[in-house]
Amino acid sequence: MGVKRPWLTWVLVGGLVTVFAGARVFNAVAVLDTALVVAGLAAVGVAKALRFVAWRGAAKETRGMEAVFMLGYAGCALALVGFVPATEFGVNLLGLEFEAARPELRFKRFFLVSSLILLVCSLLPVLAAQWAVSKGGSAGAARVDTLRVRHTAGGALSTALLALSLIFIGYITTEFNRSADFSYFKTATPGESVRQIVLNMDGPLRVALFYPDVNEVKDELLVYLNELERVTGKVVIEEYDRFVDIEAATEWRAGAEGEVFLGRGDSARESIFVGLDMATADGTLRVLDRRIHEKLLLLNRERRVVYLTTGHGELNDPLAGTELGGEPRPYRGELSGDQLPLQTLRADLRVLNYQVQDLGLVGGLGDEVPGDAAMLMIIGPQRPFHESEIAAVRRYLDGGGSVLMALEAGSQFTLDGLRDHFPFDFQPAMTLHDQFHLRSQRPSPADRRLIVTNRFTTHPSVRTAGRQSGLGMHFVGAGSFAWRDSIPGIVTEAVIESALDSYADLNGNFTFDEDSEERGSYVLGVAVEREGTAGMGGTGSDAAGAGMRALLLADAEIFLDQMQVIWPLNGDVIEDAVRWLDQEEAFIGGIVSEEDVPVLHTRAENVVWFYAIIFGAPAALLALGLGLLYARSRQRAADEPEARTS
Repeated sequence: MGVKRPWLTWVLVGGLVTVFAGARVFNAVAVLDTALVVAGLAAVGVAKALRFVAWRGAAKETRGMEAVFMLGYAGCALALVGFVPATEFGVNLLGLEFEAARPELRFKRFFLVSSLILLVCSLLPVLAAQWAVSKGGSAGAARVDTLRVRHTAGGALSTALLALSLIFIGYITTEFNRSADFSYFKTATPGESVRQIVLNMDGPLRVALFYPDVNEVKDELLVYLNELERVTGKVVIEEYDRFVDIEAATEWRAGAEGEVFLGRGDSARESIFVGLDMATADGTLRVLDRRIHEKLLLLNRERRVVYLTTGHGELNDPLAGTELGGEPRPYRGELSGDQLPLQTLRADLRVLNYQVQDLGLVGGLGDEVPGDAAMLMIIGPQRPFHESEIAAVRRYLDGGGSVLMALEAGSQFTLDGLRDHFPFDFQPAMTLHDQFHLRSQRPSPADRRLIVTNRFTTHPSVRTAGRQSGLGMHFVGAGSFAWRDSIPGIVTEAVIESALDSYADLNGNFTFDEDSEERGSYVLGVAVEREGTAGMGGTGSDAAGAGMRALLLADAEIFLDQMQVIWPLNGDVIEDAVRWLDQEEAFIGGIVSEEDVPVLHTRAENVVWFYAIIFGAPAALLALGLGLLYARSRQRAADEPEARTS
């Protein structure tokens, strides 16, 4: 019968597809959905009835084959019946009433999953058996072996059961909170900074997830949150379905599924929209630690202001001069939100819960540093400050302010006006190294200014960098600092030093001159603090200078966007420095990110990669095939004489 009437199987499949279309695809179209479901059920019923008749009337030698089809058809029909209680229509038809929405949801899911399992285990063997029958002969002339049909159907059933077992394994591992990730994608794990913030909170951190019970994005979020709860013991995880847990959705003001809420106490709330679909949520999951970090800072303290000085050729000033070390300035343009230079620095400061504002002579720097300043940043000034500006910076430091200053070799800016605060001078000669430096596409002696160092102290301002063994911080034409006489009450520490055998290029020839230059380790970063500080920074301290902190770096180009993107350790140093300057040492630590870092190639490198992929890969595959063919032909030639002699 399977040979004479294969169309019955296609009627069965067509009926199942029609039912699915009516119930899922066109379920919002009135009349059409019902018509499709009824037509599909009728097709399945007719196919099942005709197959039963064929089984009853089959000859003894084909009855075993017909039994395979009859049982498969019956399983498909029974699966459709099982889908009915999983619908609202089925619940009403059975006259069932539930006290809450969650038990009803579980009831429907039980029948939905059970029916789907039965359908898969019935339909796949039928299709496999039909394929085996079609291979048995032409127009039924040859009798198909019943045993072979049964074995083929049994193999399809085994495949279905294997696929279902993988689903059950995934469910079990989810329930026991165990997972294994073999793909490139990886959700960020809780970083040290996030852990420290949670540990220093007054009370527990409440985290509310608004997701369906079964969702892969939610599973990834729970991996992160469960680990954070394990290491801190201060995280309370709450899981809700927005359409089921109405009271919780109202309390947290959840407007959509796929949201994560962080709460402290009864009123403080912050939310992160992650989404329900992994394809759209993976970008957020890769940087989840950074997003959580940003929201935790919003929960635990008010947004503070960082002022960037302008008007002296700073790197952050888009209206600065056009020259920097004989080359065009990295940034020029009008003052607009998307064109402001140092976008990476500004974004990182926003993540740390700071508002960034520019401050120049016209904006009030000549009078006072604003009282709401958490810190003042002076990044790569090319020209000296006006006397009134230097006086304002001195008063700010005397009042307990914090300053981050990055200087540039070859600039006219000096530390002369701050000699009573900083017991060292800035040496503008570039620090070079013959070995520990980067190589450009066209190597030259000038590459020696692209120095790399991993010499950090244990000072909090470079804590993260100091823990990264083997990694280095990258500088571009950095100067150096040289000590003067100490200042009473001022504590200084060299926190970053160049590699040994570095030298200051006094004459600018990028070559070590034994007569005038000296090899050694040069100071690239200095932390300054007033002895016995107890304040929290800012300008409101009672004791003169209480809380004063400053960090000076011998290179400003480390703040450039490309320097922080390509060399993340540069960004870690800046982030730790900001923490220390704002007296938040407890929060210092790495932020984990699995975000893809773009691989940058020169134009010549791109051409090489293009031809390597277009021609190299097929050529390698062809060579492998020819090699195997040659080896096989030699083996065959060697076997022929042996066969003749035997």
